[in-house]
Amino acid sequence: MRKLTVFLLMILLLCSAAAAESALSIDAPDAVIRPGKAATISFTAPEAGTAEILLKDMQGQTISVVVENFAAAQGFNSLWWNGTYQGAPAPQGDYQLVVNLNGATAAAPVTVGANAPYLTSIDVSSTAVTPAVPVTVDFYASTDGTLTVGLLQGESHLEMATVPVTEGQQSYVWQTDLYTQIGLADGSAALTLMLTDGEDFNSNEEHIAVTLSGFTAVEPTMEVIPEATEAPAEEPTAEPVAELVVEEIVEEIIFDADGNIVEDEPEDTEEVMAEDTVFTPTLGSPYQPDEPLNYWNMPMDITDEAAVWEVLMQPMTILYSNVDRAERTQTVLRAEPSEDSEAVGVVTRMNQGVHVLETLDNGWSLIEAYSSSFYGGNVKRWNLLVQGYVKTKELKVVEPQQEYGFVVDKLTQRLYMFKEGKLFTTLMISTGLVNEEQPFNETRSGEFLLTSPVGDFASGNMTCDMGIRFNSGDLLHEVPHKINADGTRNYGYTEPLLGSKASHGCIRVQRRKTPEGVNMTWIWNNRIRNTKLLIWEDWQGRQMDIPEDDFLLYYNPDGGAYYHSSSFCYMAPKRTFEPFSYSQLEDEGFADLKRCTYCAPVFRRAEIEERNAEYAPGGDHNAVLTRVQQEQFEKEAKEAAKEND
Repeated sequence: MRKLTVFLLMILLLCSAAAAESALSIDAPDAVIRPGKAATISFTAPEAGTAEILLKDMQGQTISVVVENFAAAQGFNSLWWNGTYQGAPAPQGDYQLVVNLNGATAAAPVTVGANAPYLTSIDVSSTAVTPAVPVTVDFYASTDGTLTVGLLQGESHLEMATVPVTEGQQSYVWQTDLYTQIGLADGSAALTLMLTDGEDFNSNEEHIAVTLSGFTAVEPTMEVIPEATEAPAEEPTAEPVAELVVEEIVEEIIFDADGNIVEDEPEDTEEVMAEDTVFTPTLGSPYQPDEPLNYWNMPMDITDEAAVWEVLMQPMTILYSNVDRAERTQTVLRAEPSEDSEAVGVVTRMNQGVHVLETLDNGWSLIEAYSSSFYGGNVKRWNLLVQGYVKTKELKVVEPQQEYGFVVDKLTQRLYMFKEGKLFTTLMISTGLVNEEQPFNETRSGEFLLTSPVGDFASGNMTCDMGIRFNSGDLLHEVPHKINADGTRNYGYTEPLLGSKASHGCIRVQRRKTPEGVNMTWIWNNRIRNTKLLIWEDWQGRQMDIPEDDFLLYYNPDGGAYYHSSSFCYMAPKRTFEPFSYSQLEDEGFADLKRCTYCAPVFRRAEIEERNAEYAPGGDHNAVLTRVQQEQFEKEAKEAAKEND
């Protein structure tokens, strides 16, 4: 009898759980609704039917209508609401959203704020745009603020102007002749307008269809921009760096009778690397201590949110200094625990984390880190994982802030932002691209702290906004722009390169908002001192995962040109995109879709396979850096051999 009672109780609990899961429910937007700016409202229906959603006060009186006669499907439903009904905005206050469906009712609390900025009465002098005739754009601005004018064509969204405006009717004159050599092509485009108020809140982005003719199609290229390095080299390090001589290298290199180096037969990397290799930041290090999870032994797997968050929140060890601007100084790692020993690498003080391997009784400690060798330094170990000795008294354990953390993966060229234990959003980035003359461009891997805001700075003939220092001369900053002749900004040279290596060591971050509303401006405005930044090394042999066939992407079935990572995207904030599966991406109707430049959707299968081939075991995705570094080793070895003669 007792067993029967327990069984019946289990049945009742399961039925209650099933009933709860199938009940009507509604989710209000996380943020305050600003009338005039679309927000997503979603609800779950236990069955199909005709629904209505009302805005009611706490006494149950209807304040506004959200939607009437909505054809609800069984399961998840979502829709846009801009906080108005028949043109009248809902008043400010705390309310509840109430959904009625087939006699059932559900409610959720919601707050309505002040009216959002908006643009109306938009008109252009001509939709047929040529370089010869300026175009006048008339519009009404609902409030004082900043107008952002752009041009959307293909994958490029060119920001042409940011100008102050006042409330009321006014005009903007587009000097079209200034845009003949920046990558525009004849054909269809969209003029975009967006108003930002004094609280940094954006209106919906308005699109006006135009047709371009007489423009020159020029492919964006980095070669035409002679940039200076983003790592200033004129400032001295904390201590002088001696010429590098590494005795261990001499023992590994054999010379023939003429003094030339005899190269060993290259190893078969594919045989050496096991199929089950776990890629960690210290892969290949001769020191693999048995330690709890930390940055140095963590598998580089962004899907393991618990492990990533644990490492992001852990204390880290830095090399401390109390001198002025200590975060711009560096210290030398020694081959032996002695001031007179050879230098084997350099580490930036204050914001670069180090791995302590052994603490000696003589005042020295053996540490491990990626060498932060920059332009002009004598220790030419560009991003090599090195081990060396530093004075123990200079080591200090510091705590990162505990709300946010960042991971940069040089393989995927993405910045992953974590919040409260979960992956919060993903941004497109560009890390360092090495060339023959600048092997020091490679972004140094490791764990770092975002220690000091720098602000805007010049890089050649480009400007990098909102720089935040993380490793001496390397900064996290917005994707650079050029200044056009009329003073407006041009991102056309650098923005298309996001998702691939392109910088001089800094980390360039997208300026367009992800679905969670995050971009470099958000990071700058919400920056918290001592946020931890993990940078993962793109070891040869690492591979990008190809999404499962049923992985969901999103698109606009009404002629949309892009595919997205979410049903909501700031590229078209008024629209809810429809889902489709990753396996359909190459099918008719989807094959021509371009990857969205806002919401960082996954790469196509062919793109992933191409990058995986570049990083295949046995290859060398960074052959230039490998060769230049080897030439440096050979040069040092010959110099050491001469000294020993």
